[in-house]
Amino acid sequence: MGHETNSQVGEGPSGGFEERVKPLIADVPGWLTDEEGEALYDLARACTGKGVIVEIGSWKGKSTICLGLGSRAGASLPIYAVDPHADYRFGDFKTNVEHAGITDLVRPIASLSQPAADDFDEPIELLFVDGSHEEALVREDFDKWVPKVVEGGWVAFHDTTWTAGPRRVVGDRIYRSHEFKDLRFVVGSMTIARKVAENSLADRARARYVLGVKTAFWLGSTALKKQRRLLPKPVERFGRRVLRAIQ
Repeated sequence: MGHETNSQVGEGPSGGFEERVKPLIADVPGWLTDEEGEALYDLARACTGKGVIVEIGSWKGKSTICLGLGSRAGASLPIYAVDPHADYRFGDFKTNVEHAGITDLVRPIASLSQPAADDFDEPIELLFVDGSHEEALVREDFDKWVPKVVEGGWVAFHDTTWTAGPRRVVGDRIYRSHEFKDLRFVVGSMTIARKVAENSLADRARARYVLGVKTAFWLGSTALKKQRRLLPKPVERFGRRVLRAIQ
């Protein structure tokens, strides 16, 4: 894919994220780790125009900003932000998007994701799913949106660790699939994969390995939460670096 000059998509230094994006999202509410935001930025920056960028679930625009500024640094593809965009939060969403300077790229779709999919007919190069967490609705999102992703395009699902619905769907439909490769788990809860016509045995072995890494992270963090323990910051930072390195 384009713009992969010094590293693979989502890996290594992300030109501009620390300086341009992180300060803008610091005060925007949302459940997105810096690593997840950087991954979305990198994925959007690497898009070449084979399709558009679609975000399922925007809330107040934290992930939208990461996608929008990544797209701006790349091919400037539009970001379709699918969300009910209720009045009480849409004002904040618009303000945050305007502050980031990406209003011209962001195209809000005020709708639940399932009916929106029925009317959406553009090819998708990058799909980010962070909508309903009910398992049946996550499966419906998968069934309706993922087929619109072009071959070689990317999918990213949020909340795939502690939240049962996305975790089960991604486990069944991505980690154990023959239609995805280059799987990666991003610290927090995000699973990323590239859509292909058919993956290889090596791809499937890597997927199971990454699933093991994600499961170990989930179990370890859950155990710490139950004990109400927090790791010292230096240890936590070291653990995050190790998690990234072993993938």
